[in-house]
Amino acid sequence: MFARKFWLLAIIILVILAGCHFPDQPWVLVEITNLEEGQHVLLNEEVLISAKARSSQGIARVELYINGELTATQLPPRGNPRDLIVELPFTPLTEGSVVVSLLAVDRKGTVSDPFSITLNVVRSIEDIEISSTPMPTFSPEELAQTQTAQANCTNSASFVTHVTIPENTQISTNVNFTKIWRVNNNGSCDWIGYQLVHSGSDRMGAVSPKALPVVKAGSNADIIIEMTAPSQPGTHTSIWRIQAGDGTLFGPELIATINVIDLPTHTLVPTNTPTPTPSPTPTTIPTQTHTPTPLQISVQQISAQISIPANSTETKTITCPAGSIVVSGGFSHQSGIQVWQSKKDGNGWHITATNSDSPAKELTITATCLFNSKGTSSAVSEEKPALPNDNTIITASCPSGTQVTGGGWSVENNIPVKVFISAKSGSGWQISVYNPTDSSPKITAFAICLTGASGSTSQYDKKENKVPANSTASAQMDCPAGSYVTGGGFIIDPGLTLFHTAQEGNGWINFVSNPTGEEKRLDTYTICYQP
Repeated sequence: MFARKFWLLAIIILVILAGCHFPDQPWVLVEITNLEEGQHVLLNEEVLISAKARSSQGIARVELYINGELTATQLPPRGNPRDLIVELPFTPLTEGSVVVSLLAVDRKGTVSDPFSITLNVVRSIEDIEISSTPMPTFSPEELAQTQTAQANCTNSASFVTHVTIPENTQISTNVNFTKIWRVNNNGSCDWIGYQLVHSGSDRMGAVSPKALPVVKAGSNADIIIEMTAPSQPGTHTSIWRIQAGDGTLFGPELIATINVIDLPTHTLVPTNTPTPTPSPTPTTIPTQTHTPTPLQISVQQISAQISIPANSTETKTITCPAGSIVVSGGFSHQSGIQVWQSKKDGNGWHITATNSDSPAKELTITATCLFNSKGTSSAVSEEKPALPNDNTIITASCPSGTQVTGGGWSVENNIPVKVFISAKSGSGWQISVYNPTDSSPKITAFAICLTGASGSTSQYDKKENKVPANSTASAQMDCPAGSYVTGGGFIIDPGLTLFHTAQEGNGWINFVSNPTGEEKRLDTYTICYQP
């Protein structure tokens, strides 16, 4: 009897100890908090996967896997907290079952057990209702009310803003660009299975019809379409409408108007040599002196788009045309891409980026080119190791007698650091990065310096721009009249993700996403050249 009690007590103690975490035994846990096993989600509609991770050593990152493939990684906004709440976006692109798995990794490299659930991806709300609830349990009154509401709802939309490519934006011939309109679904119908269709003027190489994501009644939606500037210079317009599932067109005309230009080239001004004219009289005919008209200073942004395959790294340089000098550059990309290098390369701008998502994602590289300044541009750099689990500030300074026009950065070995500051500082360029790892990768700041040109550069800012929780936002700063934009930068709060920084008209614009649950701040800076 005593032996039986002893073994029973021993088993109980072992069970209790199995659920305990000892201080000298590192442990990592992660769980999905907002979705359940077998839950239905809509095709092509983004799902935010909320999760909570815990670790005795501090969380370094949380990884999202879809059907066994790494598709997203979330880092803590600062340091390595023991408790971390994250939201990871996922857009299902195929119908059927999909396995969603999370792993948490602590700062020592310890990996949690995977937390996995299976979701059912369906095409429409009707599919969810039919598959998720057995027919005998439907309430006839409730079903009739739902069908009546769906049949009697009203389609309506209102234009909010041009997110990219404002009206009459100058774009070079044959350049690819991304047009985004922001609209509001101010009707009572959810947009499910709706499309964007071309309804007039130049289609500019875009696909029509184009499927739209699901947009709930009362919500805003960013409608995105890829276009190509025509080969003929001049003003070109493309008109689009939203189309309901029954083929009805509704809402405002969504218009993209661009001013297509040829890249400027140097034209030699002929020198007129006066021909002596015989005169029967002693009167001398005065000789006219022809003074060549100085070529006017101008700034032109050129761009190129590349596709980065899933879980791959690509690099590309876009070069300014003959007769111009590169003074800065930027980029625009889809979610899931991390930019490691954004810097001057020869007479162009160089980007290195990794797509850690699936499927392939698009990246646009831009170069800002200054014409007829009579100067040259060069890059100076400052390099230092990034502090582990801390912020590092680096400033590269232009030599005396030169003007800073822009700047950039480079990160060694694709270490997942975050760049929070990239802006003009005095006569140079400053960057600030946060390194969430225990390693010390080399970080380089680059300043682009203008030599041999008269005039000066100044920095203008648009500060305190608010980015609401779980949303995207932008901020643009233009140069004063009589000056020319040469570059730009940003300061963003930790937790924000920068996905667009580039010249816009005679100014600079930044776009960020805020996946956190609290309001964040975005500051935009523009560098302006006054001849």
